[in-house]
Formats: sequence, structure tokens, C-alpha cells
Amino acid sequence: MIFRRKARQQTAEVEPDYQELVELTREQLVDAQLRSLRAQISPHFIYNSLNAIAGLIPIDPTRARELLVDFADFIRYSLGTEGDFTTLEDELTAVERYVILEKARFGERLQVSLDIAPEVLGLQIPFLSVQPLVENAVRHGIYDSQHEGHVFVRAKDSDTYAEISVEDGGAGADPEFMAKLMRGEAEGSHVGLRNVDLRLRQAYGPGHGLHIETAIDAGMSVSMRIPKFKTPARIVTPAGGSL
Repeated sequence: MIFRRKARQQTAEVEPDYQELVELTREQLVDAQLRSLRAQISPHFIYNSLNAIAGLIPIDPTRARELLVDFADFIRYSLGTEGDFTTLEDELTAVERYVILEKARFGERLQVSLDIAPEVLGLQIPFLSVQPLVENAVRHGIYDSQHEGHVFVRAKDSDTYAEISVEDGGAGADPEFMAKLMRGEAEGSHVGLRNVDLRLRQAYGPGHGLHIETAIDAGMSVSMRIPKFKTPARIVTPAGGSL
């Protein structure tokens, strides 16, 4: 009891820096969220990629080795990139590897077209902010279809912004449901979009989240506007998920 009383007295003499503690907690929460985002690689994607590679080993070992390298590079990027930001060029490299692996499964049924302005390739963007949009487009544009699926990835310079969009011609979704999902009021298979939306608004403010245009049987277009000259902030999403 004497030891405890002394310990309490010593503790009381040192006034903690509460602002420093708050900032440290914020950083820890942001880092935890980013690690969570990195961990959300679809197990189905991993299984299907490895299965496609294994199927090529007996008939085309050279192609199998190439795909294995693409798979390793994609996983390394998704799990190993340091920090909250990357360049658009590096993110699109990850997109390219993801598409190569999916095409090994779907073949010519999956078509992905990129229209990227060279001047925005060096732009710093939130890590894993484009690849999940492409994965969402592939998943909902071709997974449940026997027809060819086409995904368009575009990035252009627009004054003080860079505009990035991913569009597919798949099944689309109910716009009211998507609005609820983005507010955290519903759950669904488009959870990757909400994760990206939250990170964009953490970085640039409430007005810089994803813009989604969709309707049932009418495909989906998901876009973002990245400020080119605004220093991004690290803002923790509240427990309720709305900003």
C-alpha cells in the first residue's frame, strides 16, 4: 500500500501532455486502418490467381513463372508499401498486375482500357485508392456474367485537380443502396469503395470523397478529384464512419 501511494504521488507530479497523447492516438488509429486496408486482399483473388498459375505450369511454364512474378509484386505492393501515399504511376502499376492476374482467369472476356494523362502520373494519391475501384469494377462487371466485361480507367489534368475515374458496364446497383452503404448504414460487397471514400475524405476533407453514378443494369462509374496543390491531412474517421 505504501508503494502504491508513492507511485500515485509521483504520477500526479508529472502533468501529461494530453494534446501529444491525442495526436499519437490519431496516428496509431490511422496506421491501424491502413494496415487493415492492406490486409483486405480478397482470399478468392489469391486462390483464383494461384489456381490459374498452377494450371499453366504443365502447359506453359514460362507464362506461369511470369504470372507468379506479377502475383508476388502485387502482394508485395499491397502489403509492403510504407506510408499513406504513393504516386499514381505506382498505383497504376499495381492495377496492371492485378488485371494481368485476372485476365489469366477470364481471358479475353475481361477488357481493361487505360486513358491516363502523362502529366498526372507523378501525383501523390492515397495508397490503394485506385486498385480497389478497379477490383470492384471487375468483380461486379464480369464475375457473375458470361459476357465480355469492359473496364475503363481514366485520369486527366483538370486545372488544380486531377480527375480519376473507373467505369464498368456491369450489373450496376441501386443508387439509394449505394448512398446508404457509403454512409455506413448498409453492408454489401462494395465495401472497398467505402474504405477508399473514407481515406480520401481523411486526406482532403469532407468534400473530396468518391462520386458514384450507377443504376441497376446500367454499370457503375466511380470517380475522385485529387487536389494537386493541397497538403493532405491525416484525419481519423469517427466511430460512426461519417465525416
